[in-house]
Amino acid sequence: MKEYRIDQQSILDLVRGKVSEVINEPEYNWNDRFKSFRADDDGPPTVRVGIVNCSLDADIWEGLRTPAHVGMHPLGPEDIWRHYACMTVKTTRDDGSSNPLAMPETFTDAKKQYRRFVILIGMLAVNPQVYRTYGEKIARGDQDPFDYYSRSSADVNAIINKAMGKAALALMTPGRVVVPMTEKVTGAIIERTRPEYLTGRYHGPCNDHWPGNSIAVMAGLLRFGVNRIPFRDEVGANGETFRLFGRYRSIVLFDKEPPVADNTGGIVPVDSHRLMRLMRINDYTDVDPSIVSQRYCTYNTVDTGGRSICGKCLDACPSGALRNSSASSGGALDKHLAEQKHRFWGDALDFDHANCVRERGQKGQLYDDYVCARCEAICASQGIRKPASVIREINSIVAQP
Repeated sequence: MKEYRIDQQSILDLVRGKVSEVINEPEYNWNDRFKSFRADDDGPPTVRVGIVNCSLDADIWEGLRTPAHVGMHPLGPEDIWRHYACMTVKTTRDDGSSNPLAMPETFTDAKKQYRRFVILIGMLAVNPQVYRTYGEKIARGDQDPFDYYSRSSADVNAIINKAMGKAALALMTPGRVVVPMTEKVTGAIIERTRPEYLTGRYHGPCNDHWPGNSIAVMAGLLRFGVNRIPFRDEVGANGETFRLFGRYRSIVLFDKEPPVADNTGGIVPVDSHRLMRLMRINDYTDVDPSIVSQRYCTYNTVDTGGRSICGKCLDACPSGALRNSSASSGGALDKHLAEQKHRFWGDALDFDHANCVRERGQKGQLYDDYVCARCEAICASQGIRKPASVIREINSIVAQP
């Protein structure tokens, strides 16, 4: 059995290999030469990974456990361990007889054996041609979504979901607990650890107990834009900046290694300092130049008239939910937003989830195969990007502790 090291290059090679296996399956091959996913210049699918780690007692959602952030009851190490322990409890003895008193290993016992909680996040990028074509339709004023968008995004989501499940199997060793946070497994953990009064409206409007977008940002893989969708900018061999939007899944490990605190192997720590810094970077009311410089999104970059040089996602949003959830490019909340006290939790303004969902839900009942995602498409295809030198600098520090 091959034992994979837990470092960024090893995990990248593993996930890329598993994605390559999955994309050769018939269901992900279209009748023409079009591919739903992006491919790197040298041919393989565009896969990116991030790794975070901490002690088993760490609070990975510190400062974020509010209904305006990740919700009140996101999953933590103990919830994931409980699922693993229940699924591996031995209810029969070696001789085949029943053992009715067998119980799952407790989290307290787990902490005596394992020293580190690790999250591996893998992303497969969507084919940029999908966004270019959809962006062109938006620019023409066409209300019809690009037909390939739904199929492509669903395919990419399914591919990375399956690939991360396969990667989890490859990572198993006798001294390592591995839990793939695929749709099926994550859904089972949520269903079995979250009763009715800790879900839905009691959790928060985001209604996601294991938010993959926030985990990708926590790992330094992505940054949120003002549109509240995370993405990544990189510089290609030709010196031009390109933008990656994708779909992502994670794998959780419990192992006996001590937590890495110095970015060794591309592994970054989850601690109060890092979480507070990331909260500032992804808060578009914070316009401190040192913070703005660490964002891919150019919304807080203004022209000589004081207007954002971009903000195209806000203009493309048909429901107005984005504009009703965003500060001005200078970081100030307009009066009509500041007066919506019901949408604030402390200083945090909740996303206008109701109007976004209403718009998509109603149009979906009127028009076949309707999707929106216009904020994602316009950002991916026409969003104003920072110079290559700035992107290189951001990416050089993005995963630092």
